[in-house]
Amino acid sequence: MEKNDWLDSRIQFIKALKAPTESQKMLLELALIESPTKQELRQLDAMVRLEKINQKADEARVAAQKVMAERRDEQRKARTRELIELGGIVSMVDFPVDRGTLTGALLWALDQMKTDSDLAVTLKKRGDAFISKREKERKEEAPEPVTAEG
Repeated sequence: MEKNDWLDSRIQFIKALKAPTESQKMLLELALIESPTKQELRQLDAMVRLEKINQKADEARVAAQKVMAERRDEQRKARTRELIELGGIVSMVDFPVDRGTLTGALLWALDQMKTDSDLAVTLKKRGDAFISKREKERKEEAPEPVTAEG
């Protein structure tokens, strides 16, 4: 049997492995037989098919791990962005930057919202109005873009 390029490169790959699987060892053993019998050729063919399937499975596993890593990275970036925005809000309202005071104020607000169902709506309206006013003021303070005239 004449070996193809895939098998040659796979044999080199398997030889370089520190701990090849049993099927890879058998594939290597069968591929190195100088004059294989028909039965050995059938076995080699079966081992080649198995190794190709395993190779595709490994490639799919790597692709899936890459997708999962990208998703985790996107989630981490979104969380970081959210935390930065929340820190910006604390700074925007000139709240004392003391973790205990901030935590206490938030816990107090949560307790109040449990007893007053309309408080969350009132706080949201007040906060949205404050943010909107602040953004409007910042736009008005921003300098006009300079245009080049010929």
